[in-house]
Amino acid sequence: MANVANEQESLSRHRKLRTILPLVLMTLLAFVASTGTLIFYHYLDDTLFSERNEHFIEISDKITQVIATEIRHYRTIANVAGNLMDDAAPQNTENITETLQQIQLSLDLEEGSIFAFDCNSRFYASDGSSGDWHDAALLSSTAQTQTLISPLDYRMDGAIYMLFLKKLNIPGSSITHIAVAVDMAFLQTSFDLDIFHGHSHIYLVTQQGDQLYHHRCPGGFIDEDNLLSAMEHYQFIRGGTLDDLRQALTTLHSAGYEFQYGTEDYFVAAHPIAETDWALLNFVPTEVLGAQSARFMNTAVVYVSVIAIAAVLLIGLLTFIGLKRRGDRLLIAQHQKTNLLLQEAADAANAANAAKSNFLSHMSHDIRTPINGIMGMTDIALKNLDDRRKITDCLKKIEGSSGHLLSLVNDVLDMSRIESGKTRISHEPMDIRQTLENCASIVSGQLQGRDIALVLEFAAFAHPHILGDELHLRQVLINILGNAVKFTPDGGKIWFRASQHSAQQAQTVLHLEIEDTGIGMNPSFLPRIFEPFAQEDNGTRSNYKGTGLGLAITKQFVDLMGGTIQVESELQHGTRFILELPMAINPNAPEDEQEDAHIANLSGTRLLLAEDNELNMEIALYLLESAGIEVTAVTNGEQAVAAFTASPPGSFDGILMDVMMPVMDGLAATRAIRALEREDAASIPIIAMTANAYEEDRRQCIAAGMDAHAAKPVSETAIFQVLSQYIKKHNNPQT
Repeated sequence: MANVANEQESLSRHRKLRTILPLVLMTLLAFVASTGTLIFYHYLDDTLFSERNEHFIEISDKITQVIATEIRHYRTIANVAGNLMDDAAPQNTENITETLQQIQLSLDLEEGSIFAFDCNSRFYASDGSSGDWHDAALLSSTAQTQTLISPLDYRMDGAIYMLFLKKLNIPGSSITHIAVAVDMAFLQTSFDLDIFHGHSHIYLVTQQGDQLYHHRCPGGFIDEDNLLSAMEHYQFIRGGTLDDLRQALTTLHSAGYEFQYGTEDYFVAAHPIAETDWALLNFVPTEVLGAQSARFMNTAVVYVSVIAIAAVLLIGLLTFIGLKRRGDRLLIAQHQKTNLLLQEAADAANAANAAKSNFLSHMSHDIRTPINGIMGMTDIALKNLDDRRKITDCLKKIEGSSGHLLSLVNDVLDMSRIESGKTRISHEPMDIRQTLENCASIVSGQLQGRDIALVLEFAAFAHPHILGDELHLRQVLINILGNAVKFTPDGGKIWFRASQHSAQQAQTVLHLEIEDTGIGMNPSFLPRIFEPFAQEDNGTRSNYKGTGLGLAITKQFVDLMGGTIQVESELQHGTRFILELPMAINPNAPEDEQEDAHIANLSGTRLLLAEDNELNMEIALYLLESAGIEVTAVTNGEQAVAAFTASPPGSFDGILMDVMMPVMDGLAATRAIRALEREDAASIPIIAMTANAYEEDRRQCIAAGMDAHAAKPVSETAIFQVLSQYIKKHNNPQT
């Protein structure tokens, strides 16, 4: 009986553990998913803020250019009026009004008045008025030309005028200055921007923030004499502080910020006005400036949240069933009746999984397809837990579906950046031979397990070292080659051809062809092939159709690089893409020798790793330590600087640095390390390993002092190649 009691107690403890452990795991996974979604939301919010802010600054800069043009125009008129006054050379003030009227008539000046000032600080206007000028100190200035804003109180018309003043030197005459006065209303058309739907508030201010002119818009806004003093009552949200805005006005450079005005959020852009010490402040409500971006962000967060929830449920379900199946062996040995309970639990779990699949099937086709692939392969794995080969096959297919889902998100983000005009083409040194070989290597990996022949026909290059955008060129080629792999059945063939036209004026033309024997396309579809979301549905194409953005993005990149792309295709007879890309020849080309492309043995290498995300840290440590690399891990930039400073010179062979980290980001940490006065601070390789994957992100990393940029998700091959390259150079500087 005692043995039976012990067995029952043991079984009871096992049942409790089997119940509690999945709940704990599900809670942990839910926390990770919610944290990841929140991080993604903040990252997307910061990215959209940066893009909206840059767009707003560009628009405001256009306004200041128009104002500066008008100011130069009226300064020119003032100079011409001064020359005419010199020619007239009036010796007294008796006929000065008539002279001014003649000058105004000569200049055909309909929107302003001509003024003259004598040595007694009296003014004479072309409209016949005269009197004592209120600011005698202005006339005593030694400046040859001056521009100021004045209400011209004697007119009592409530208008604000811009006065363009020129100093005269007429022998024997009491007239010392001539000026052109223009009603500030001439700038009104510059301020009336339909893009902001009449919600912008525009000011001209001094460097100290004193208000010179205010474009009156519908609705009230800041109306104090000094805008900087008034804005001390409002909280700045992003982009900087009020002190930063003061600094921007003082140093006369452009900047943008977001702050809270009452219950609303506003963007403000500060722009200097050329050839003056004034600045323009443009205020627009955030909801007006970023309405479309906000909708996109909310939609993206919803999709990510749904995917995260589905992943948590699937992983939790997989773990739950796995623990249940393991426990079943013990329970079956102890009590045969538990089989019925286990079957009922499995049926309930399968029913819940079927319900989730039915719910997700109502989502958009592009997002649903890879998710269904992940779920389907998981279900097969659950039913074959004892078949290791089957589970491995399922996991590989799940990995492929996850990569496809990432490519969908990348396509949407790439297209969004292209349409917003934020994509820039770089001109960096590159070896076209290595680029083509890397693309061929990637596609060869996609052909594993397929009966498709890849034929490389690369001609000899007279000028292999060129200046171009390797990242976008590689993306174009992988996009087209990937389609060839996808739509070519087994037994087919893919040709990848490359040649170089003769150089002219330090330029060469890269000719590329990608041809396959795949299923081809109907000629009637070819005129629309580069349109966003265009897809031919002939019933024979792959289940994973993607977003229909791949070739549209490819065409945009080719256009940005100044090239051309053509396509020839026939249904069931294959497709051929032809690209012509002009490339500048690198004038500082290195000696033509083949680079050692293999990955060096990194065992024993000592690295400092800075990564704040716990999951990313775990993945990086696994990859690096599996290669025998000794890793010192920290969680922010400040700790990275401290760890490097505290170590003797030569303690580390390199640094892997995340960019977006708390306390101190990776860019600031890199600059701090490079500024240290120790022999290895300037030479140690610092490699960015970050989710900031765009070209401007790479340029920021290089500008901060980093040696290379590896975008997440980082592949094992990619990170080891870049480590091999830079650590080899660091340890052998003569090679």
